[in-house]
Amino acid sequence: MKVNNESLASMSGKAGKLKAGLCAARCSPLSARPAAIRFFAALLLAAQCAACAGWPEFDAYHGTITREQFIARLRQVHDAAGAFDAYLVYGSNDVAVFSTPARTGAPLLTLKFAAAPESARPLPRTFKRAADLARMPAPPNRPLAGIRIALDPGHIGGEWARMEERWFIVGRADRQVQEAVLARLVAMHLKKRLEAAGAEVVLTSDGFEPVTDFRPEDFRDQAEREIAAHPPRFAGCSPLEREAGLADAVRKRQELLFFRNAEIRARAEKVNMVLHPDLTLCIHFNAVEWGPDRRLAEENRLLFFLHGQTMAGEMEDDAQKRRLLFKLLEQSHPVEKAVAEAVADHMVEATGLPPVEYWAAPNVAPNPDHAYVFYRNLAANRLFDGPVVYLEPYFQNSRDVYRRIQAGDYEGLRTVEGRLRKSIYREYADSVADGVIEAYSAFRAGPAAGANNHDI
Repeated sequence: MKVNNESLASMSGKAGKLKAGLCAARCSPLSARPAAIRFFAALLLAAQCAACAGWPEFDAYHGTITREQFIARLRQVHDAAGAFDAYLVYGSNDVAVFSTPARTGAPLLTLKFAAAPESARPLPRTFKRAADLARMPAPPNRPLAGIRIALDPGHIGGEWARMEERWFIVGRADRQVQEAVLARLVAMHLKKRLEAAGAEVVLTSDGFEPVTDFRPEDFRDQAEREIAAHPPRFAGCSPLEREAGLADAVRKRQELLFFRNAEIRARAEKVNMVLHPDLTLCIHFNAVEWGPDRRLAEENRLLFFLHGQTMAGEMEDDAQKRRLLFKLLEQSHPVEKAVAEAVADHMVEATGLPPVEYWAAPNVAPNPDHAYVFYRNLAANRLFDGPVVYLEPYFQNSRDVYRRIQAGDYEGLRTVEGRLRKSIYREYADSVADGVIEAYSAFRAGPAAGANNHDI
């Protein structure tokens, strides 16, 4: 989905001050609210666009990377196909980034390179990197001491679950399955495990209310414009059927703009401007496509995502270019890759499940070092600053997982589907905690490298 505004994470101070106005508009009488929301939303968008000029967050990254390191990181993580090269012009000691492949006019950014790794400027200390951790010995039995970890339990849930299409039930007497509930149960157990290991744990959301101040109706004008620009096909339909179909398409579009755009951006703002974690874990459960008879699936697999694999079409958006460059330069990849692979190892050990298989999917790239971990340009991975691991294990609509969800959360072991098992929520949380502890213990045991650790 293409959006005109840049990440809320990079709002200017002026945009931040407008939040009070947005909240006031949301509390206004219903008759006055739409106009007020549109007014403040327009101001917010203008402030954000003003903040885009010059991309000031890159000032601290000039001279922190060599040309060779920049190209290697771009190819190995963010743009294996080389599509981003169409927007770049390399100089003797810099690279200019342009808005279009024509590469005319003023560049969006000109990034200065370091002449050599040993002369590179220190990276901004926005999160703890492996080299930092090697200089921070942990107290006994507290391997995560000094580490702040944000947990992002996926989706909103509650009254919004059906709108999000993250709700289902098979039998009338069964527990309903809301992915937001599953994620929050995992987060509850994971928080306890991480804190016991010494981490400071913060949450992006701890209930079933949106983090964003916006609501679906606030996006009606934008939804109408987008549907008008790309109207659905209603071949063979009567005028009344077309009218009804268009109205429903607008409704669905404004809902998507709410829960798949505004909500993730609001969480990104919270992570980047308030929480400032060393690591963010996005907690989700996967699902497989329903068959025509809507029977529970027999297969069950594991999946984990790292940020990367920006597609050529996405690069047309300057906001996407901006985040690609920021994620490349902040050097979050080595930490998130090590954590994701360790977590995947522990979850494979706990479950014995195979990985999800992608066959030439253009928006996903394999990680040559681990069959369960993939690169993908997901909104949360892209918009959240610092290392982000997107967890999506288990098919919640598989027969095995559905039975485990019906068994609920419990201590110890129970026989479920003929096997003695932990609750699925504790199995998930324990696997993630064990992987995080293993990865950070390895960081702390590693060499205390210099200020510039530019390993891919």
